[in-house]
Amino acid sequence: MSKSNKKAFVFIDGGNFYFRLKDLVSKVDGKYSLLDFDFYGFCKEIVKPDNFIGVKYYIGVVKRRDGNEKSEELYANQQRLIARLKNKNIDVVLGNVIQHPDNTYHEKGVDVRIAVEMIRLARKNVYNRAYLISSDTDLVPAVEEVHSFNKEVYYVGTPKAQSFGLTKESDNTILLRPEDVRNFLPPSLL
Repeated sequence: MSKSNKKAFVFIDGGNFYFRLKDLVSKVDGKYSLLDFDFYGFCKEIVKPDNFIGVKYYIGVVKRRDGNEKSEELYANQQRLIARLKNKNIDVVLGNVIQHPDNTYHEKGVDVRIAVEMIRLARKNVYNRAYLISSDTDLVPAVEEVHSFNKEVYYVGTPKAQSFGLTKESDNTILLRPEDVRNFLPPSLL
C-alpha cells in the first residue's frame, strides 16, 4: 500500500474511547486494561495510508481526595496511564473531573479542549485530515469549523455507540470492530 500525501492527526477523547475500547476488548476474551493498549501503534495503523503527524489524548484529571479509596485508585491508575502515553510521545491534554453527590465522576471541559485544538491545528495547517476518536455529538460544530479550513475529518467510533451527528458531518466514518484493536493488545491478553 502506498503512502498518501495527506497529513493525518489523531484526536482521542480518552474517557469516551475508554468505554468503547473496553466494550470491544471484552469481545476479544473478557480481559481488559487500558494500560495494556498500544495507543500509538493503533493511531499509526488507523490513519494508513496517510502520513501520521501526531496524536493528542484528552482526559479529565482525577483529583485525589484524602480518605476516599475510589479517588485514590482512580488517581493512581490515571497517573500510570498518563505516564505511559507520554512515554510513547503522545501529547496528553487535561480537562477536569468532578464528583457528583451520588459519588459518580464526570468529565468536564474535555470536548471543548478537543474542539479548540482541532480548529487551532487546522488553522495552522498542521494536518489535512483529522481522525476524531470520540462519539460525542457535541463535537459536530468543531467538525463543521474544521471543514471551513478545507480540512477533512474522519470520525472513528464503534457500532454500539455510533454518533450519527458525527457520521453525518464527517467526511468518512470508521466503525471499529474487535479485530481492529486485537493487534494492539499484548499477546498475554489474547
